[in-house]
Amino acid sequence: MFLKVFLVSCLAVGVLSDLIVTDAQREQFKQVIKETCKRNGAEEKSDDIENSIKGFVDCIKGLINIETVKKEIEEAKPNGALDEVFKKYCAKSPELKTCINSLADGVTPCLETAIRENIDNGKKSVDQLVDFVCYKDGDRIALFIAEGGPECFQEKSGAIRECANKAKEGINSLESFKKLTRDEQCGKFDNLAACVVKALEECSTPTPGNMAESLFRYVKNGSPCKKI
Repeated sequence: MFLKVFLVSCLAVGVLSDLIVTDAQREQFKQVIKETCKRNGAEEKSDDIENSIKGFVDCIKGLINIETVKKEIEEAKPNGALDEVFKKYCAKSPELKTCINSLADGVTPCLETAIRENIDNGKKSVDQLVDFVCYKDGDRIALFIAEGGPECFQEKSGAIRECANKAKEGINSLESFKKLTRDEQCGKFDNLAACVVKALEECSTPTPGNMAESLFRYVKNGSPCKKI
């Protein structure tokens, strides 16, 4: 379970630092899907997996139009009305959870047996993460936006990406990660969290760093590392 937590955390900070996906990266991703399905005896399911991912993207687009959200945020900032914007979108969290759970069910055939057996726990974790973001109708994310969170992430994108790269040093495959002891795995997660938080703390306001620290703590408390 913690393997997924660590890899998703590395992926998340990488995505947050650079949201642009190139055609080469997209093709590489498709190749990874095919290889993963083949490795787990479901080579014929690769097209279904791609369709599930496309369906997820369409599902999200049906709930949120990024350009519209940006416009609403900019219009709300001067009036101190960000909480109303996020209250509206957090009201859609049940539908968002459905989008995510459908994706999880769609990709399940190509996952390793151990992961398939824990897919329900994974879906619960994602549901809890959505609840974290939409706590009190989105007060957290509204504060994050109001205090320059996105600008801070953009400013520190290089440092955040470097944090993810450092966390993955010595890990060339899933098998190499599995060979690490629990203490080593948790140590890497803690180092990743500390690195990202430190980078964000250099921004003009403390909110982005505090928010990231709270999020990492939340993720850790839902993993076996909570006891370490």
